[in-house]
Amino acid sequence: MTLYDAIQLFQRHIIQNYGSESKTAQAYIRISNDLQRYAKGTDLEVSPEDVIQEYYRIIVGVPAFEAVPSKSKERRGRAVQMILDILNGKEPKRKYTTHKRDCPITYLNVIRKYETFMRNDQKSDGTVRTRSGRITVFFAFLEECKCTSLEGITPELFARFVSSLNDRYSSQGKASILYTLRNFFSYDEFSGALSFDPIPFLTGIHSGKHERLPSFYTAEEVRRILNAVDRNTPWGKTVYLMMLLASVYGFRSSDIKAMVLDNINWKNRTINITQYKTHKEISLPMTDEILFALLDYIKNVRPESDCSNVFIRLRKPYIAYSMNDHFGDKILPFFEIAGVDTKGKHHGLHSLRHSLATNLLVSGTPINEIAVILGHTSAASTKTYVWSDIEHLRAAALEVPKK
Repeated sequence: MTLYDAIQLFQRHIIQNYGSESKTAQAYIRISNDLQRYAKGTDLEVSPEDVIQEYYRIIVGVPAFEAVPSKSKERRGRAVQMILDILNGKEPKRKYTTHKRDCPITYLNVIRKYETFMRNDQKSDGTVRTRSGRITVFFAFLEECKCTSLEGITPELFARFVSSLNDRYSSQGKASILYTLRNFFSYDEFSGALSFDPIPFLTGIHSGKHERLPSFYTAEEVRRILNAVDRNTPWGKTVYLMMLLASVYGFRSSDIKAMVLDNINWKNRTINITQYKTHKEISLPMTDEILFALLDYIKNVRPESDCSNVFIRLRKPYIAYSMNDHFGDKILPFFEIAGVDTKGKHHGLHSLRHSLATNLLVSGTPINEIAVILGHTSAASTKTYVWSDIEHLRAAALEVPKK
């Protein structure tokens, strides 16, 4: 197969899956056309694989196929990798795993123990992967400093590590790494290897955790986003139901993907799930809007399948969606169609969950009740969802007494 053939097949694949009028399809096609123009200007003796790898380096900014440096370049990188798969006679993937930082060999056994402890604590696979990646950053730093064991860590090394994060990560990224570090040393197996207690040291570090992107949209904006979905198409009916579950019940994307048909009690009109992240059982009344959307999706869209999940892929094989698929790129077009400004804000399914929490607070719902609705184990977790509601924070603030 020539590179031209692979690009043509790629474009047909994209149109079939996204529709020729979608912004996502148009973006992918622009990337593939640009690759084709680039290929025409290269040496004829260069192999198509080399052309693709060099093009990836140019448009993504890193060697093929290393992790993309930003979200904005993620789509470009994925398009190039899909074309390479088609060129090699493979089915293009929905998600690609790029080269990640490897854990130093001297700390491999430590990180495996940490993963075992997390799984014993019933942490999800996603949480285990995320925290393992973050703690690897710490271990790589230790190796660079010639520290090959936990016993060799000193308070000075901690200070140097935290300082090294300042120019490499955002405030939220830094906070996430420090949070993982505190979690890691909460296990006696690891903290006991040190000659000092690291928890007070880590707890006292200011990381600017709340200097993060807001995820709040007003109730009117959420309604406009939902109304922007074309519910005359199979995908429209599917994504509309997903967005309803996130905006009405505050379901996480993991809860939506893990939801099974038996979770729906048609007789009592309730949805009963065990939250994927917290393992907490919740039961919620089925609103008319949710009921009709569920019936429309199950009767008119959902393929016949032995899979028990409510949401399954619309093309063969009819299997459940991967837990790694957060649907962010599939949700964004509806924000754009609705004319909702997403600049400087998150815009995925989780932002609809955040918006529900803040809108409930705006309507006067007590924080403890919001925690129950979201399935949080404590109200402290819920407070992080409503931090951006400045007007209500002002109303709750005590007036400074005059001297």
